[in-house]
Amino acid sequence: MIKSSKKPTRGKTLEEAFFFRMDQELINVIGQKLEREERIRMFANATDIRDKQQLESLMNSSLKLPALPALFWVPLTFVAWADGNVDGPERKSIREVLSSRGISHSTISMMFEHDWFRQQPSEELWMLWENFANSTFATLDSTTRGVLVENIVSLCQVVAQASGGFLGFSAISARESKVIDRVKESLHRFSMDNAASK
Repeated sequence: MIKSSKKPTRGKTLEEAFFFRMDQELINVIGQKLEREERIRMFANATDIRDKQQLESLMNSSLKLPALPALFWVPLTFVAWADGNVDGPERKSIREVLSSRGISHSTISMMFEHDWFRQQPSEELWMLWENFANSTFATLDSTTRGVLVENIVSLCQVVAQASGGFLGFSAISARESKVIDRVKESLHRFSMDNAASK
């Protein structure tokens, strides 16, 4: 077979380079889409959340799957921020409080890694917590739900005392009480919704 001695024209080379680049970009886009869909599937399996919009919010929050247990304790961060700031000694005392109440060191670390105790948490974070907690409650029996509600509220009160003084030696402020009441209302609603659905 006689090989063609014709060299590719500059136009042909540029065209091939263009289509090669487009092909690579499409491969990357499809790869990222598949990776995102797999992560959404994993979040759905771990949380029992089926609403696509709620799952998208979880994905966009930069939370990784191992950090989901930390998401359950988000109300504590809202209580800590109720009076407007959380300084270094308060963060230290809150760490000690959480550790002393049996929350794992890995969960506490994840809570602090997400800046929840370094910057004021957003309403979007509150909504994430509500969606996650509500779906979790749906998987629990009424006794377990009751114990969990008591523990969350109790820890919120302990954090309120720690953020106002040192390890509970101070009264809970009106703003902290307001946040704790909001937590109670949400938890009560989750309990009632899930009790009614069974």
